[in-house]
Amino acid sequence: MKKKSVKNDSAEDLRPEAGGGARKTQVRFKNLGDVRRFMARVLNDLDADIITEVKARTLGYLCSVLRDVIKDSDLEARVSRLEREIENGNNGETR
Repeated sequence: MKKKSVKNDSAEDLRPEAGGGARKTQVRFKNLGDVRRFMARVLNDLDADIITEVKARTLGYLCSVLRDVIKDSDLEARVSRLEREIENGNNGETR
């Protein structure tokens, strides 16, 4: 028998510990490790029925987008650093 998805619009999902209300500290996403830790928390909250499947799915999608942004910005920074090193260090020399 297929499990029915029950829509939960109650205020229970808005509890601060459920990630729906004000937190004492905001989550900072500076690197992929931060995204991984947040997604682990989302998975644990979903497993404990603290957040809804819809919210977990939305957060998963947004983390996926953020992961790509972090990867792209890291790559851009690395390319810029290499370009500066080539301009300043080589002065036409080859290895």
